Amino acid sequence: DTTAPVADNDPLPTVTEECQVDSIAAPTATDNCDGQVTGTTTTPFPITSSTTVTWTYTDANGNSSTQDQDVVINDTTAPVADNDPLPTVTEECQVDSIAAPTATDNCDGQVTGTTTTPFPITSSTTVTWTYTDANGNSSTQDQDVLINDTTAPVADNDPLPTVTEECQVDSIAAPTATDNCDGQVTGTTTTPFPITSSTTVTWTYTDSNGNSSTQDQD
Repeated sequence: DTTAPVADNDPLPTVTEECQVDSIAAPTATDNCDGQVTGTTTTPFPITSSTTVTWTYTDANGNSSTQDQDVVINDTTAPVADNDPLPTVTEECQVDSIAAPTATDNCDGQVTGTTTTPFPITSSTTVTWTYTDANGNSSTQDQDVLINDTTAPVADNDPLPTVTEECQVDSIAAPTATDNCDGQVTGTTTTPFPITSSTTVTWTYTDSNGNSSTQDQD
């Protein structure tokens, strides 16, 4: 016997997957003496990148033939966000950081989002997260950030001391308050100076977002 097996299917179909090929059903050939012969290959599995698998058909008398089969690995699927929609992040003053959300990729598993938005965030904006897999496929997801300061300054000293003079008061050192976002805020008043008769001075503390509180001083 000097005749090698002849492949039953020629050409062999191209095997196409996005991530990897764990196994391929071995093709067959027909031998003039032995009948059906199953192909063998030295290609290691799983196959994670495009390659050509060479199958060898060997009969009982050592006659052999080979046949190639193309394997194409081509990931074209972008990661899919794990949580959609993302929750709105709400703060009064600023957002120093946001825990990066995740997505699941068909090949890479969990992918962590990245963003070019600079931190801290001090005004309402939309953060765009990008999920990119190892093959360069990417998807994006938006997350709203709402900065809404609704808290008025709180007086540092309460009550304010009574100012007592015999003739008039030419000025009073403006008291202060502490704001949750702006820190120290100095009070202002519309009371005209000098003050020549007993009165109540009303101090107003206003932060940069227009929230205000008042405090009286006799």
